[in-house]
Amino acid sequence: MIFYEIPYEQGNIQTWHLDGLAEGRKDFDSRVAALAFAMQSANAAVKKCGDQACIAIQGADGNWRTFGPDMLPFK
Repeated sequence: MIFYEIPYEQGNIQTWHLDGLAEGRKDFDSRVAALAFAMQSANAAVKKCGDQACIAIQGADGNWRTFGPDMLPFK
């Protein structure tokens, strides 16, 4: 299973981090850009390898919520 983690808070003033990638942490200009990349990458991994992919997004309340590549709740 492949996991992508998108925190609520920025890593620093200018970037958002996306953790869980095989190549390590990747930085983005916005949380939306990080989420778009995670969705695209997760969909590609599912199609290419047949693996399951989970996108974990931290909410403003600090709780993590999990979604599939289609952004439906992960089951």
